[in-house]
Amino acid sequence: MIAKERLLGGALSAALLMAAASPAHALFGDDEARKAILDLRERVQAIQNGQLQLVGQIELLQQQNAELTGRVERLTQQLAIQQRSVKELYGNLDKRVAAFEPQSERVDGRSITVSPEEKRLFEGALQLFSNGKYSQSRRMFDKLLADYPQTDYRPTVYYWLGNVFFAQGNLTQAVAFQNRLLKEYPDNVRVPDAMLSLSSALASQGKKDQAVKILQQIRSRYSDTEAAQLAAERLKALR
Repeated sequence: MIAKERLLGGALSAALLMAAASPAHALFGDDEARKAILDLRERVQAIQNGQLQLVGQIELLQQQNAELTGRVERLTQQLAIQQRSVKELYGNLDKRVAAFEPQSERVDGRSITVSPEEKRLFEGALQLFSNGKYSQSRRMFDKLLADYPQTDYRPTVYYWLGNVFFAQGNLTQAVAFQNRLLKEYPDNVRVPDAMLSLSSALASQGKKDQAVKILQQIRSRYSDTEAAQLAAERLKALR
């Protein structure tokens, strides 16, 4: 608006200067003077109209510029929001993928590769066993073997299932699972402990001779181990 007033004022001043430059008698003397004044007025009006159009165009451009600036700001905000969303999406995707990726674990002195779900089942079953919840522990071990028949946890699961059944008083299954471990995985680090557990189950079944034989095997095969020391103590108790 200020620009418009300045332009109009400039046009009026120019017209007055032009009028002042003409001889005084020419303003009122004849038709030519009146025609010149009319022409001058038309020129001033044309200038004023042109200036008004320029002012209008300037104001329109300013308005459009403000609108464009606002649009740019909104688009910038939308872009920032989308970038955050994409980042969060990739973060969630990485977590989901990681939940299915195999992991390296060390169990009973062995390096094995298991899925996160395998690990969850195994550790959950062990925790339940430690808490004395043997039935729940057995079900979770069974699920691990059923869902992952090729699991690298298998020999260790056999050992713990044997202990679960022994704790429940199911001596037949306790003997069966420890024997499976000894037969299928004779070089496994759990073998001496499995033999100790097996001898206890056999002794509880009244099979003293078989229990003694296994304890003697432990002493001869694994003489420098803690299992051998325990076997010696149990032999004394059985004799």
